[in-house]
Amino acid sequence: MNNPLLKSFQKEAIYISDLTHTAQGISANTFPLGASYVFSYAKQQLGDSFDFKLFKFPDELSKNLDTRIPKVMCFSAYSWNLELSYKYASVVKREYPDIIIVFGGPNFPTENSEKVDFLKQRNQIDFFIELEGEFGLVDILKNLKEVDFNIKALINTQKRILNTTYLSKDILVNGPVERITDINAVPSPYLTGALDKFFGTPLIPMLETTRGCPFSCSYCADGLKSKNRIYRYDSERTKNEIGYIAKNRKEIDDLVITDLNFGMYKEDIDTAHEIAKIQEVYKYPKRISAASGKNLPKRITQVAGILKGWAPGASIQSSDPEVLKSIKRENLSTDAYKQVIVYLNSLEEGKSESEIILGIPSDTKDKHFESLRFGMDNNVTTMRMFQAIMLIGTEMASQEYRQRYGLKTKFRFLPGTAGYYKILGSKYVAPEIEEIIVASNTFDEKDYLECRVMNLLVFAFYNNSIFGEVFEMFRAMGISCFDCFKHMINQQFGFSKRVREIIELFKVETLELFDSWDEASYALQDLETMERYLAGEMGANEMLTGRARLFNEFDDVEDMMFSAAEKTLEEKGLLTKACRKYLKQLKLFISLRKKNPLDLTNKKYHGLFEFNFDSIRDAGYQVDPNKLEEITPAIKYEFYHDNDQQQYIKNQVSLWSHHAFPLGKLLQNTNLVNIFRKFHKVG
Repeated sequence: MNNPLLKSFQKEAIYISDLTHTAQGISANTFPLGASYVFSYAKQQLGDSFDFKLFKFPDELSKNLDTRIPKVMCFSAYSWNLELSYKYASVVKREYPDIIIVFGGPNFPTENSEKVDFLKQRNQIDFFIELEGEFGLVDILKNLKEVDFNIKALINTQKRILNTTYLSKDILVNGPVERITDINAVPSPYLTGALDKFFGTPLIPMLETTRGCPFSCSYCADGLKSKNRIYRYDSERTKNEIGYIAKNRKEIDDLVITDLNFGMYKEDIDTAHEIAKIQEVYKYPKRISAASGKNLPKRITQVAGILKGWAPGASIQSSDPEVLKSIKRENLSTDAYKQVIVYLNSLEEGKSESEIILGIPSDTKDKHFESLRFGMDNNVTTMRMFQAIMLIGTEMASQEYRQRYGLKTKFRFLPGTAGYYKILGSKYVAPEIEEIIVASNTFDEKDYLECRVMNLLVFAFYNNSIFGEVFEMFRAMGISCFDCFKHMINQQFGFSKRVREIIELFKVETLELFDSWDEASYALQDLETMERYLAGEMGANEMLTGRARLFNEFDDVEDMMFSAAEKTLEEKGLLTKACRKYLKQLKLFISLRKKNPLDLTNKKYHGLFEFNFDSIRDAGYQVDPNKLEEITPAIKYEFYHDNDQQQYIKNQVSLWSHHAFPLGKLLQNTNLVNIFRKFHKVG
């Protein structure tokens, strides 16, 4: 083909892309760390022969394709970008058939028969790299170079290529699996400048200090035996990377640590000390996101005590032994779990988290509710509830597993992935589609919907200490916080009109599901349907948008919270005159601290109170109103944001404004304790 885009360059181009959807805002707003490791290693090994380029944003990739077509295009394959990546690959390959397409990542089946189906369905993919991509891509390129990039000649040999799978005349060829035992051989993408162009963008830096996971959870792509051994980067390298990120980040306060069990290893203590030193100098990171280890709670709490801004998650997925057995999950003992939560809540950040998955095998509505109760009764301040997603490449997605537990699934668009992308001059859609469990042999679809509504209530009323003072009062009085939520879900007719509308809309959005992948895929080919998605009328992240809608109706939500609190106390015969008065005062206190905290951050508010809220705060709000002393004359308090808070709010609003669901994401990912107004006595 005589095309100016294929003109001769000194070195052939290799494009490596870890794309994110951007049509409705930045969907995956983190640095392309995994792809940058592949990029850095390939450049180190073969930089003299090829011109490597790294991409995150579709627009940048499209612009480069308009001026130069590479010899090889490589794409990461995750649940949040597989279809977007494949759309680019298929469009370019249709126009330029000689281009070679390489995919790699966890979104790939584990069973051979399913691998064949996957590659036949996505027949524009020439090679799929499993496990770690660094070895695989370099071996592919070396083998292609030997045959002068005659891909048919290479595929016909059925040569086994490291960590690589492909089809040769419908025969599946699996290469030998080899992990990188010395991961320090992979150049740092930070220290070599590979990631420099992403500083100054609304992306969060990511840091990896280890690879691998010793656990074998059936729902997780990292639960495979091939990933069980742990490898660690040199401490000096990690130290230098942390410093490099801190010096070069712009108005970003966050850091993501990608380790699968951070805080569980003794070396993590050294990493924590290095980050703490950086925090002292650069006041960064203010918030750290990292999956904490599943064992060694004392070490995890030690690491959390060194760092600022990290709230390790005490994830349980379920508190029910039968459910845990079904997913091959082992939780901390109840005593150890309690110790972790108590310690986390005592830290300056005052935030603890726990994760629960709805609808996993052997789950029921009652078991799910008891898991929520278990977390609340153990003083977890934020419960993260997830749907059970059938991730390609996990044991739970296998046919045998589906049949054993009678799993019934539906399909939906991954929120924030609808939109048009311009590739080689034409517009295309490439929504991501995910498969979720909605029923099983122990769980029906009606239960699924009721549990989702309960999750919304917990998300909106309990999480991130939005009404934490109320729940601490319950704890001081020996009442399970979950009893209040049981009252809420059973008394929905008492909600305000606007709250009822929000919950009904949430139910509608929750049930925007399809019976098959094909049905979901075809739906967005309809122009009218696509426009509804782009307008936000369909395809929302119902949990994030539901939370945001409720947050914006603060007065109604606060009325609902305090009404439910009074009813809960009344049902237990504990609603005394003292409790009524305290709740009335507490309602005003919470309103002045927490209503519209993102707006007019330089404005001050005042209120008169007959209780000493300084002392109540010092008690962690765990007070029994019947034992509180009333103050006369009333105390005047001033509520305000200090300068650090104002800057933090500005940065967080800026960061999440680029996301498809900005307010919902901010409420989910920001520690609201840092956003709620401070207060002190005046006069």
